[in-house]
Amino acid sequence: MSVTALRPASPSLIVEADWRLPSGQPLQRYGLCALAQPHLRTPQQTTCFHFYEATLLLVLSGQLTILEQDTATVIDTSSQLCLITPDASADLTKMPGGHDSAFRSIFLTFSPMLLAHFYHRYPDECVPIYPPRPFTTLALDDELINTLQHLVEGITGNKLNESRLELRLMDMLLVLSERGYRFGVPPQPSVTAQLRTLISEEPEHHWTAQSAGRRLAMSEATLRRRLSAEQTRFEVLLLETRMQHAMMLVQTTSWSMQRLAEACGYKSSARFSERFKTRFGCSPTKIR
Repeated sequence: MSVTALRPASPSLIVEADWRLPSGQPLQRYGLCALAQPHLRTPQQTTCFHFYEATLLLVLSGQLTILEQDTATVIDTSSQLCLITPDASADLTKMPGGHDSAFRSIFLTFSPMLLAHFYHRYPDECVPIYPPRPFTTLALDDELINTLQHLVEGITGNKLNESRLELRLMDMLLVLSERGYRFGVPPQPSVTAQLRTLISEEPEHHWTAQSAGRRLAMSEATLRRRLSAEQTRFEVLLLETRMQHAMMLVQTTSWSMQRLAEACGYKSSARFSERFKTRFGCSPTKIR
């Protein structure tokens, strides 16, 4: 196994920045992006975490180990970004650290629709300079920090309309491109991807294959047949999408178990906790 440890080369490369975000649930702007700031006081291991969308990750405090096949990347500095391609999967280990003995990070996703608009507007940026690896690290510099902070403020302030926020997101993508990183043009969404997006926008909804098929303009039988052709099932996708949403809520809010359960489509907090433990190996209360 190869291990890559990422640490700042010298203190002069670290630019002090205020990355504080308001507490509460992740912020989502449909068709554009989602932003969360996980905050953990205890170590946490997650197996086979799936990054469905293009993701930018910044570790603010503590240590993150990403194990992808036989390659481990250890990030324990806020002077590096981690850029993650859509559909990447890895085992994650988060360890608290720093002056407040916590793990904190910024987790920003770019929607496929945003990426499609970006590469349509900037066709010269379509072709990756080199094929991006599933997990790529990039050193922060002043311009990257300023651009990211400006974007984060725009999302958390919740005062920008979609057009203005889209411009800030595209500016972030342009700055990354200038430094040699491009996510690439997203493919046409599969039925699996369409269904996952539908569920993730309303994970609390009482979803059935029939109601989901209706939203996607197809019958339940057609939906199940097309999902089978893509080697998945409705029930599996529904559970996994809800559980990944649950993991993010557990790490970013102080909600009660009942409220968490309802936000993920469960009436019973006991049933919710059972599903969570089956998926992640521990109960939600053990993570906080």
